[in-house]
Formats: sequence, structure tokens, C-alpha cells
Amino acid sequence: MCGRPARPAPGGGVERWGRFAFRGIAAVFGAVLLAGSARVPLLDPDEARFARTSLEMMRSGDLAVPTFEGAPRLAKPPLLHWLQSALYRPLGPTELASRLPSMGAAFGTLLLLGWAVRRRFGEEGAAWAAAAFASFPLVVALGKVGTIDALLSLHVFAVLALDLAAAPREAGRVGRAAMVGVILGLAFLAKGPVGVIVPLLAMLTGRTATGRDPLPSARAAAAGALAWCAVVLPWGLAFVSRLGWGTAAELVRTELLHRYFEESAQHAEPAWYYLLVAAVGLAPWAATLAIGAGRALVRRRDPSARTAAYAAAAFLAGLAFLSIGRGKLPSYILPLAPLAAVVVAWEIGVEIEERGRRRLAPAAMAAFLAVTAAVLLAVPRFVARPGIGVVAGGGSAIFGAAAVAAAFGAARGRVRLVHGAGAAAGIVFACVAVAGIFPVLGRERSAYVLVEGTPELHEGRPVVVVEKRIPSLCFYLDRVPEWVGTADLGAALARRDRPLFVVDAIDLPGIPADVRDGLREVAQRGRYRVLEPRLDAPRQPL
Repeated sequence: MCGRPARPAPGGGVERWGRFAFRGIAAVFGAVLLAGSARVPLLDPDEARFARTSLEMMRSGDLAVPTFEGAPRLAKPPLLHWLQSALYRPLGPTELASRLPSMGAAFGTLLLLGWAVRRRFGEEGAAWAAAAFASFPLVVALGKVGTIDALLSLHVFAVLALDLAAAPREAGRVGRAAMVGVILGLAFLAKGPVGVIVPLLAMLTGRTATGRDPLPSARAAAAGALAWCAVVLPWGLAFVSRLGWGTAAELVRTELLHRYFEESAQHAEPAWYYLLVAAVGLAPWAATLAIGAGRALVRRRDPSARTAAYAAAAFLAGLAFLSIGRGKLPSYILPLAPLAAVVVAWEIGVEIEERGRRRLAPAAMAAFLAVTAAVLLAVPRFVARPGIGVVAGGGSAIFGAAAVAAAFGAARGRVRLVHGAGAAAGIVFACVAVAGIFPVLGRERSAYVLVEGTPELHEGRPVVVVEKRIPSLCFYLDRVPEWVGTADLGAALARRDRPLFVVDAIDLPGIPADVRDGLREVAQRGRYRVLEPRLDAPRQPL
């Protein structure tokens, strides 16, 4: 399994098991993505902001310049907005329609991963890669929310999958290069220049690590560049004609150069930040990934290890590129998750074929499962939030049982049992976490319950958001609220139209005491409160 260069002949018990397992994993993964997606309200800030921007695009018909609350929103290209606004027409501006692009992209990445790995490692390899990918917490979490991360991940891995799956004589074909150019264009429309930089950097590193020519031929490069231009330029020229070259240049400076090279108070993290994110977001496979990446790079000249070495080098290059950047968020490493799954599948294949000599990785998996169980058991002591205790306790039991099974398998040299226990634990815990945490997030990080449960918000009075914008309020109220900072809130109390003020509970301490004495609470739902100016009621602090 670990190094076949081509699809194995059909038949054989292991291969039949692999086909069945892959289909089962895909079905479970699809169910996890769909669970609650039509019922849980859109989350603040990003998911609701994307949805509101797409709703405004659908109503205005302007496909070139997205707007949020009526003002141009230039931070992200429009691909997700195009998809969401197209879905809003038949389905309405619903939670499901907002999340379908992300869910479809995550599921499509799983299928693409199976296709690429199957060509190299056979059916069983595809099943192990799918099991790892479907149980990564980062993949499940970001595949369920309507943001651009899963969409970007699909296009980044599509480029790398085409390069991984290509035979040496096919890699420089003009048609394949044009296809890569089209996909890079879509990745650019998903998240701008990073959608081109990350896959090209990963491809260059992977090819170099495995002794392949890192640069395409002149004809292939020209074909790819022309295809990229055909995808991006129609929107780019329309965008520039509307806003001007100066705005476009400033946008590149702020969203690419400033975000990457300059310190961001909001997203500033240490250089080792993504090592921690990978350990948590790619659990329970972090130890298997680390061992497999090291083993693959050591064997990179071995034909049986080149696919894994390519994936490992590309993964590490992407991790290094993101770590050097000043602004960091956990979601940024999602495009690297399919590469991690490729390395994991190869490492498991090596362990199966050399199980008499490879005891380190199975023991590491068993230990990682045990540590995960212990950490989850301690979580409720430090995080006192509704549902967290139940989910953490259930997760601790799941991973504890998996650790016992994995330890038994490692002692008996049964590699499939070891990693099967890890895969089962990861997927079952994903189901438990989705059922227990996703609805809680919908109540705590969305204004939907506030809008539905506060009749005063529908009386036509002005609505003023204090200190920070609340995109879900705009989406569900379907009105563009005013905004005021805490420093100017006192002046707003003197208005004769008696506006309703919506404030996040964490911003209440920032309101001066004399101003708070002039406010009365109308409603409280989740983290948000609705306040109004007092008239003759006795003054008492909030």
C-alpha cells in the first residue's frame, strides 16, 4: 500500500474493505457537515458578515464590488459571495444556503483526496487518508461554517492533487497547466493572492524535495498564466474600473503586505503558534503526522516514498510560510490539512508493511489518545460554559477507550487496530462535539435569538450598535443599524427618537458609569443586551 505508483488491480479483501470504508467515512462526514447546519443561527462575526454581504449582492445585482451594510467591503474577493447569492435565489437567505458552499467544498476536498491517494496508495490508502481528514477537528469546524476557508482549501489542494497524481510525462502538458491556471484563478477569487502563493510554494517545495524539476516549461507556464487571467481579469477589470487603480493598490498593500509583514494586535501570535494549532486541529493524528513526515523526507529518493515526501515538504513549507507572517489565525492552516492526511495514510501503510520493525508510531498514537483523554477530562475545570462539560466528559471517555484499544493493538503489532481506534475516536468525537457545541455557539455568538425574542426591535425605532458591529443583527433584523462608540454614547442618549442600543456584554464595563445610569435594560439574549434611555424611572446601575 505505502508506495504503489499506480492503481492496484481490482479485487482482494483489503482493497474491497478499503472501498467500503471510504464510502462509509464519506457518508458519515457528509452527515456531520449537514447536522444542525439548517437550524443553528449564523455566527458572529465572520459567518454572518459574509452572509449579509452576499444578501446585499443578490439584491443589488452588483457582482463586482461587494458591500456590507451598504458600504463597499473590499477585504475579500467575491467568489463566496457569488456562490451564496446564487443559492439565496432558490433557497432564500437561510443558514443552510449560507453554509452550503463551505460544506460542499469540505466534502469535495475529501473526495478529491480519495482520488489522489487512491492512485498512489490504493483503496486502503484512500480510506486511511479519508479517515484522518474527516476526523481532523479543524476540518470539521471550518467545514460547517459559511466562511471562505474550506473553499480556499478545496482549490489549493486541487492544484496539488493534480500535480501529485500526474505521471512525469504528464506534468508539463499544456492542458494540465491550463487546468491548474483555472483553479489558481478560482483560489484567487476565494481569498486573493494567498490563494496563489500557498499552492505554488507548496508545489515548488514538494517537487524540489522529490528531485523533480520545480519549474514548468515555458509553454506550460504561459498556458497556466493565460488561464489564470481568463478567470480573474473579468472581475479584476470591473473592480478597478469602479474603484480605481489607487484603491486596488491600497487594498493589496493593506490586505497582503500589511497583514503578512506588519504586527497585528488582533492576530499577533508567536512563531511557534501553528505547531500548537496543528497538534490540536489535526488531532489525534499529530504524532503519526510528525513521524510520517520525518520518515518520508528521509526516504524521499525512494520511489515508494516520493508521494509522501512531496506532501510532507509541501506541508512544512506552508506551515513555515504562515508562521513567518505576523497575522495568524487557526483557520489559515486548513489548506494544509489534506497534505497532512496524505502523509498519515502513507505512514500507516509503512507500519502495516513493516509492523515487525515499526513500533514507535503505534505507541505514539496510543499515547496521544491517552493524553487527549486526560486533557478533555480537565477542560471543564477551566472552561465553564454550557455544554462544554458534557462534550468534554464524553470525549474523554471516547478517547480513553480508544487509547486502551490502541495500546492493545500496539502491544500485539496490530497496526490497523491502533489507527482504526484513533480514527473511530476522532469521528465519533466530532459527532458529539457538533451535537453539543454547535447549538451553544449559535445561541451565544449570534443575535438571532435576540432579534426573535425582542419585540421592541421590530417597532420601527432606530437601532444603534454600541462599540462593535454585530453582523448577525443586521442579517436577521434585515436593517442597517447605526453605530456609536462608547465615548459618544452619552450624546446619543439625548436623541428625541429614543433609539434602542444593542451592546455586547463584554463592552458594558467600558461604558462610563453616569451613562449607564441613564440606560434601562429591555432584553438580554446570549451575549447581547438591548438598552434604551431612561425617562422618569428610578436610576439604578445595570
